[in-house]
Formats: sequence, C-alpha cells, structure tokens
Amino acid sequence: MVSQEIQAKYVYKKEKTKQKSESGTKWNYVDSDSLVLYENGTFYRTKFYNYHEIIYSELKGEWKIQNDTLILNIKLEKESKSDKNWTEINSTITYRIKKRKIKPINGYEFWATRNLKRVKK
Repeated sequence: MVSQEIQAKYVYKKEKTKQKSESGTKWNYVDSDSLVLYENGTFYRTKFYNYHEIIYSELKGEWKIQNDTLILNIKLEKESKSDKNWTEINSTITYRIKKRKIKPINGYEFWATRNLKRVKK
C-alpha cells in the first residue's frame, strides 16, 4: 500500500447509523459524500445517497485548480461496494471554490447540488 499525502478533504455530511449488538446499541458515522485531494494530483471520492438516487459510487482521477475553480477529471468508477473491478470513464466535474466550501458548476451532479465543506487534516 502506497502512502499518499492529503492536500484537502471535503465532506457533505455525516450519516449516523444505528447497529444493535449483544453489548448494546452502537452508532456508526459515515460520510454521505466525501472528496479527498492528494498532493500528487489525484483524488478519491465516495458518494452514498438515498434521495436524489445515487446509492453508492466511488470515483478516482486527477484534479487541478484554475482561477478559483476545482476541476476533477474522472478516470475510474465503481458503482457498488461489491465491485472488484473499476470501470474506465472519461468525465469532468467542475466546482467553484468559496473559502471552505466547493459547489458544483457543471457535470451530472449539478442537478443534485451538494456543497462540500472542507474539513481539517
């Protein structure tokens, strides 16, 4: 496993899930939408939605910033946790960078607008 340095991490919100066990109730927290930008120019993104459809998705690719705009060039995608193989795709999503948030400008997720907030390292 190659270690990568994180440049920035953005999340939409944390979902709280309840899990019962013999020792009592356990609460798990899952990011419903997260984006990690690595210093080497690559990114990793996971999405879990219930409303607005996308139930699960993982994306990998390259990122760059031009004039306060974050550009994600998507190269690989997985549509379920059980997928072992990544599907090659060629797509771009752009975001407007505003202080500690990013907001989609175009791409397929523009219609289900999600502002991602930057979290500390």
